Amino acid sequence: MKQSIFVTAELKMNINQPREQVMQAIEQFCLDMQSEEGCLQAIATFDDKAPQRVILWEQYQDRAAIDAHFSMPHTQAFIASEVAELVQAFETQQGVKS
Repeated sequence: MKQSIFVTAELKMNINQPREQVMQAIEQFCLDMQSEEGCLQAIATFDDKAPQRVILWEQYQDRAAIDAHFSMPHTQAFIASEVAELVQAFETQQGVKS
């Protein structure tokens, strides 16, 4: 049985753009991700104590869905927009039951 893959990504907002505008772009990016085949969820959370920090929680059906995500036009456009930069990302899976 295939297990879905969870991605937790920390982004740093571009301080040269208005925070509200960057937040809207990130929210739209999450909506775009949710339309991808194999993307089960994409949620952005914002840190009021560290206003430039954004945490994305994403869940994908499998490795192929993650690979496809990076070739999507909306992903390429989001990266090119430079509204935020990737600080770090982690991939995890739920524990396997014996």
